[in-house]
Amino acid sequence: MKTPFKLFLVAGLCLAAVAHAMDDKGYASIYESIAAFENRPGGDARIFNRPGYVKPIITNLAPVLNSNWYVSATVPQSMTFEAGLPFAIIPIGSDDRSFSENGASVPTIFGDHGDPLNYDPTVYGNETLHNLGVFTYPYLQLAGGFYHARLVLRGMWLPAVSELQKFNLIGIGLQYSFGHLFQYMLPKPAQGLDVSLVLGYSSSGISYQPEDYEGTLDLDISAFTFDLVIGYKPIEIVEVMLTLGYQSGSMASSGHLVSHAEGWNDQSIDPNITVDGNDGFKFGLAVAFQFGTSFHPVVGYDYAGKSSFTTNVLYFKQQFGKDKTPDEIAKEKGYVRGGSSRDDEEKMDEAEETPKAKKKAKKKSKKKKKVVEEEPEEEDAAGDTTAADDEFEEFDEE
Repeated sequence: MKTPFKLFLVAGLCLAAVAHAMDDKGYASIYESIAAFENRPGGDARIFNRPGYVKPIITNLAPVLNSNWYVSATVPQSMTFEAGLPFAIIPIGSDDRSFSENGASVPTIFGDHGDPLNYDPTVYGNETLHNLGVFTYPYLQLAGGFYHARLVLRGMWLPAVSELQKFNLIGIGLQYSFGHLFQYMLPKPAQGLDVSLVLGYSSSGISYQPEDYEGTLDLDISAFTFDLVIGYKPIEIVEVMLTLGYQSGSMASSGHLVSHAEGWNDQSIDPNITVDGNDGFKFGLAVAFQFGTSFHPVVGYDYAGKSSFTTNVLYFKQQFGKDKTPDEIAKEKGYVRGGSSRDDEEKMDEAEETPKAKKKAKKKSKKKKKVVEEEPEEEDAAGDTTAADDEFEEFDEE
């Protein structure tokens, strides 16, 4: 009797343990969602050290932080000031809701729920994150430019609200445009072309304290982007931009939590893993508009392992002063389009005129020589007449 009772007790404990794989709706418990951030030696592999389970957080955050660093490929020589609330919107797709683990497709933290009435050891998605349809991250951005260089600062700070104990962001970006070096040499239709290099770095901190828990889960997120931006203005108030670049993102977890939740009472979690995002090639298209002297909205699309839609609809830009036009720069430099300067053109004109002058002088010389050669013949003829006349005079005398 003891043996069957022991087996029944062990089985009951096992069923109780796996029941925690779901809440009453079939989603993962808070403990299981956060335990994925801890690499615990000897811990239950079903819930601990699961970077693939939480990776969609950084794969969505990195593109958001690496977007909206520029509003034009051109940075004027005159001083400029900008301010706005740019943000990116990233749709959460099917690739965010599942990943491959041990050869099987399993839910991520954004994944679906299971059936709470049927035993299933799978750790499903988190209910809050599963219900998100898009991912976004707002921030305030300020920028100033002078002599074709631009400095960008961005940030966002929120007070502790409910379970969110900390939310901050700080970022710095640099941009330099090269159009002033070559635009004056281009034909008129191509003078709207410009090229920029852009660097952007963001650092963000998030602290989360679930209900019925002591302590926090701390996430330190960093993102970096390096972009080549090619812009063209078909008309003065519209600019089309193409972006080619490289981006990266990383999420480091830390903190200490103790659970007082049912089923996980006095269980602790020490998050300690670092997860990288989809580092690699970046491609983007954007269109900027200039309405009046200040309103400068931008809308665009980026792809960096994920699709994202970027916008700067509440963006204002003011320029103090007016830059020289490419034609004015060409005139100042003495450049004549077609590949030569005015000095070179004058030399070419001289080179072209010299052969003509030589030919004209040679022709004139020949004519003069002919006239000179004809004059002695007249003298000879005059001399012959005189001799004949002398002979007639001698004959008459005789």
